Amino acid sequence: MTGPSKPPIGLPASLEGATREQRRVAELIASGPRGSVPSPFLAMLDAPPLAEAIQAVGAVLRFSSILPDAEREIAILATAGAVRCGYEWNYHAPIARAAGVAEAVVAATLPDAFGVEDEPAATLIRLCRRVAGEGESDPDLLTAAVERFGRAGATEIVAIAGYYRLLAGFIKAGGFDQPFSPFP
Repeated sequence: MTGPSKPPIGLPASLEGATREQRRVAELIASGPRGSVPSPFLAMLDAPPLAEAIQAVGAVLRFSSILPDAEREIAILATAGAVRCGYEWNYHAPIARAAGVAEAVVAATLPDAFGVEDEPAATLIRLCRRVAGEGESDPDLLTAAVERFGRAGATEIVAIAGYYRLLAGFIKAGGFDQPFSPFP
């Protein structure tokens, strides 16, 4: 993304020199429920159709989820902790707290933290760590997730673990990651 053109008002300066297609996708993202173009999407704008498709999946998971807000945020935090992505963990920890997630549960999603006994958080954390960290789940854990969250809910949890693992790759490759900041 190099060139002499200036970004339109509302686009971040890092889009200076962006192509028309990059600007279109950035404007699409900014005009959606996110209200801006977060760093992970800046890191993938060199492939605008890919950025558009990836952000669409994320928008469904974040803004149209069947999971309650607290459970969705626990899954995101657990995935961020599993893949050691401070950017995503720091971004979502305040959202989780605002959704009523207990501080002990938030802390249990940090890398190397021990899980919690609190359900449904314990199942969420174990499943996301397993899927994000190992790319699979054992049948008993997935069965427990289906029993607790239903088939659609368990499917969303697996999708969250895969999606946020993908985002973490872009965040780290783009140099946007940051240290974990566990204290509010």
